[in-house]
Amino acid sequence: MNVLFLYDRFEALRVSRGITKTFIAQSLGRTPTLCQDWKQQKSQPNDAQLREVARILGTTTAYLRGETDDPAIDPTRDEELELILTHLREREDMRMLFKLAKDASPEDVRQAVRIIEAIRQHD
Repeated sequence: MNVLFLYDRFEALRVSRGITKTFIAQSLGRTPTLCQDWKQQKSQPNDAQLREVARILGTTTAYLRGETDDPAIDPTRDEELELILTHLREREDMRMLFKLAKDASPEDVRQAVRIIEAIRQHD
């Protein structure tokens, strides 16, 4: 997973909204050193963490990734759908899965999901 995360944008919004690093880390179920690790580029937030941070800061993941310079939330934007489209663009295996599933019945899709979940539980 290669999430681009602009720490400076995160930090500026966090400070301007009076939100502590400890609150951010606790909200993500992590230790208080989490934000320091991001600052020092020891790690980056994963997709789920980035969505939660954006929600807490009242912005978008696109802003925190540098995909837009507008920190405002666009009410017409569906970030989950955009994440799915990103995966389809960047991952051949996801395109292959979508091509197989697009004409499947709802029950076929549910069965495929159960199979994938079972495989992931055994990893």
